[in-house]
Amino acid sequence: MKLIRENKEKQRSVFLNEDRYVKVWGSRPTIWITEHVKLLHVHVPGFVLAHGNDWISYKIIPGVPASEFPHTPAFVKRIHEFCIKQIDGTRPWFHGDWSLSNMIIDGDNITMIDWDNLGQYSEEAIQTKLNFDLKSAFGKLYVL
Repeated sequence: MKLIRENKEKQRSVFLNEDRYVKVWGSRPTIWITEHVKLLHVHVPGFVLAHGNDWISYKIIPGVPASEFPHTPAFVKRIHEFCIKQIDGTRPWFHGDWSLSNMIIDGDNITMIDWDNLGQYSEEAIQTKLNFDLKSAFGKLYVL
């Protein structure tokens, strides 16, 4: 396995293992992993390939992170519309981290990855976080 990302503060590492990503936590209790995997099976069927006491392996989603695309007004609109559709599609559960690096674009398809923050949040919290994430990504191009 090849280490591709490490967050020492959150005690989390991500590895690439031939046909999958493997995320390992040093700080999450086993019960969190078990419950999180159950939720992912419901909201993102087929994304989780396997899991253990402190790790989850994920399907590799083909495409390019949205962070690598030019920030045009049309692209900002496309991402915003995708986020709203994604929020409505998983209600009452929400992704919770709409950074562009968590959106993989493959042609006309956009897929969310990194579901660590999946949870139930108030409508106000969802809108605040979505607006914060998209404003952080697009700056003045993102108009609320």
